[in-house]
Amino acid sequence: MTPLVGAALGGLALASLIGLRGPGRLAYPLGFSGVSLAVAGGVGWAEGWGAGAFYLLLLGLAVLGLAPYLPAYLELHPSRAYAFLLPLFVGAMAGVALAPPGYAFLFLWEAMSLLGYLLVALEGAKAVEGAQALFLASRLFGLGLYLAFLGQGRLGQDAVWLGLVLGFGVKAALFPFHGWLPRAHPVAISPVSALLSGAMTKLGLLGLYQAAFWFGPPPLWVGPSLVTLGLAGAVYALVRGLAEEDFKGALAYSSVENLGLMLAALGGYFVTGHPLFRAAFFLHQLTHALFKTHLFLVAGVLGERRLSRLGGLWRQAPGLGAQALWGMAVGAGLPPGPLFLAEWALYLGFSRGGFGLPLGVGALALVGALALFYYVRLFGLAFLGQPRGPASWHLAPGMVLGLRILGGALFLLALWPGLVLGPLGVQVYPNAPLALLLFALAYLLYRRLQALPHRTYSTWDCGHQPLTPRMQPTGLGFSQPVLRLFPFVRLREGEHPHLEEPLQRLLQVIGEAYARLARLVQGLQSGSLHLYLLLQLLTLVLVLGVVLL
Repeated sequence: MTPLVGAALGGLALASLIGLRGPGRLAYPLGFSGVSLAVAGGVGWAEGWGAGAFYLLLLGLAVLGLAPYLPAYLELHPSRAYAFLLPLFVGAMAGVALAPPGYAFLFLWEAMSLLGYLLVALEGAKAVEGAQALFLASRLFGLGLYLAFLGQGRLGQDAVWLGLVLGFGVKAALFPFHGWLPRAHPVAISPVSALLSGAMTKLGLLGLYQAAFWFGPPPLWVGPSLVTLGLAGAVYALVRGLAEEDFKGALAYSSVENLGLMLAALGGYFVTGHPLFRAAFFLHQLTHALFKTHLFLVAGVLGERRLSRLGGLWRQAPGLGAQALWGMAVGAGLPPGPLFLAEWALYLGFSRGGFGLPLGVGALALVGALALFYYVRLFGLAFLGQPRGPASWHLAPGMVLGLRILGGALFLLALWPGLVLGPLGVQVYPNAPLALLLFALAYLLYRRLQALPHRTYSTWDCGHQPLTPRMQPTGLGFSQPVLRLFPFVRLREGEHPHLEEPLQRLLQVIGEAYARLARLVQGLQSGSLHLYLLLQLLTLVLVLGVVLL
């Protein structure tokens, strides 16, 4: 057992003990460990094993924002199981980031998946379906990891990498295997959604990246496949998410879009080896972990999440609106946000690549336009206009502090993106002066507008009665003109779009078969000691027979 594996298992045990004293206590050790490992690795932190330090830092920053947020949030969710399972879940993810390939890695990977399932299922019967989607996807496609780990040296590289792409790719929401993500995130509590989207999905990306060091260079088909599926999944997720009525559901589809771009960057790096793709891959991950954790915590503040019932929150809670505006501006890829720099590196990489990679520039442009419309819809329906009902939110001081920590970390990353891009050998233009100049101009413009004399007019209402909240667009009404451009979303009058996720029917059939098998096994619990001894004997004979064969 290597020291890293021992540290991972020790951390997993320690996490459970720390969890008994309260959630969020792992933030500082994780962040500090990540910084220490990154500094110790110097410029080579992104090479092979060193990437684990980057993910430890990423996880530490996400948990740093959760630490002050959780106590106030959990007052509304009295289950003490969260206080125990959440640190354990974080510890398992840290262990996966550090463990080398082998049984310890598979053990921590399974522990992470099981804990994620339990955290989603804790919300009761309404969350079981989403938890089952997560569990089935992990179990079915996770078999690919066992195929790759056990078949290394016996199977060809194509079979090994097929197992790796399925096993790690499903965790990273690779299209069309992403269906578990938009079903699990909306039903979990917001801190769990933040960890699933901001941190756990990144471990699938880490696995694919490090697999090139563990199992050798990927076959030629892996890179183009990741580019194609990543870009197609990004466009699909944005279009599908425009029909989403739930605030957290829309954020979940946005995660699928961002993960698709990261997979495309990784595929481009596998094909060309150009540092621009690797820079886009790492910077996008850190940015997404911060802003998506930030936005899921904003969603946790809201008592009502249906977009067609929201509105006017900016007037009632301007501080919350400002936090949401900053997170969504970053998510839309607007400058000077760090996501803009990551996508810019991806643009440059595609424009310089061969074998048709320039076609990726067109796909990226479509993704950028859709993402901007996506967040304008989300922010406009929730925060602008008139309130459509009684406002309902819970915003304690600790929750405000958590949001400010994550928003501040995004701001610092926008000022000094060279902390990530520099060690990767990518030159960065002076983003800090540009960002400060833009913020200063925005502040001066705001002060100038405030100083001007104000006159109040009634909003033009076409000569009808005064405007009411009922005249505001619904979630579907806002996005319908764009949705009609994409025929795979079937719109019907008076209804929300009806579109099943790919493979949803297959997973449902397998889930029903699994439930029937579980009921049969449950029948063996007769309380008979003789029957239990007989079953153990038969199992022993079966295992010995398999080993001898």
